Amino acid sequence: MESNGNIRSHARRGFTLIELLVVIAIIALLIGILLPALGKARDSARTIKCSVNQRQIITALMAYANDYKQQFPPVIRGYPDRETNKVNSYWSDIGRIGRYLPVSDRSNIASGNENNTVGGGVLVCPNHEAGGRSYSMNIWAASARTYNATTLRSFKPGADPNPGKAFEASLGRAFDLSVDLASRMLLLTESWASWQGDLESGQSASSKTFFAQADIGFDAEFKSSRYRTASRFGAGNVPSPFAWPAPGRVPPELSEAKSTTDIKGYIPWYRHPKRFKQFAAIKGSAPMGFADGHVASWQPDQLFDASQNPPKSTFQVLWSPLDFKMEEPKQ
Repeated sequence: MESNGNIRSHARRGFTLIELLVVIAIIALLIGILLPALGKARDSARTIKCSVNQRQIITALMAYANDYKQQFPPVIRGYPDRETNKVNSYWSDIGRIGRYLPVSDRSNIASGNENNTVGGGVLVCPNHEAGGRSYSMNIWAASARTYNATTLRSFKPGADPNPGKAFEASLGRAFDLSVDLASRMLLLTESWASWQGDLESGQSASSKTFFAQADIGFDAEFKSSRYRTASRFGAGNVPSPFAWPAPGRVPPELSEAKSTTDIKGYIPWYRHPKRFKQFAAIKGSAPMGFADGHVASWQPDQLFDASQNPPKSTFQVLWSPLDFKMEEPKQ
């Protein structure tokens, strides 16, 4: 039989304070190393999800074009819709893209006489806080932008014969599914979302969602007798054209801005990777969808050369077939 001394000698020895501190320090060090990597991985996953969303929307837009003689949906304001007896005809209407995509958010309704536009689901970038719809269609892809109220004849962007609309032909040229250089022709991209959706029955006032406008890409900066397409990416002095929201209806992504002049260009570059300040800074990346059906991410310095005065497009991404002429120097 063993003595008490032998019994004590075989007892398990516990950790000392120093050993516990060393283990805690190692765990803290590992967390410090892994957390940034995990954060980057999560942000990369969200960027991929945004690209997948756009791929589904692009597929829906192309399906629409296949059903309507190669024409993409219209983006036309105030047009009397004979199918619904309401006004407006946007690509994001329930009656347009809503026929090709699942509808998960119908709250973007301006009034009872306007066609409902849709959002939610694949129409929201995961890095868009309070997003109801994160994407806009390139206006030059629209099958109609204006119309004659007497004849109800509609016109493609830049093709309205009204003398007051003649200048629009110098800003771009409409295209359809058969366009040349389709792999570079922008069809859909992320854009600023300033429109707060109307509350549906049963929604709380805290459930605010903000919707991007239907179209982007019309305005461009005028330099040296040419309109510069690079300014649409944020290279020039083109403020984002959305209507500034009323007090109490300002979305989180516009919290640092005071007016539309603080938001240059059409693209919210802060979402990839997601930033929590300097929302309007022209840095980051953005997934974009093209007329050939593919989606790719681009950075601002890949799209325009800021070393030139004025900055000039690299033509890697085109707004319309007129871009090359718009960037030519004055003769």
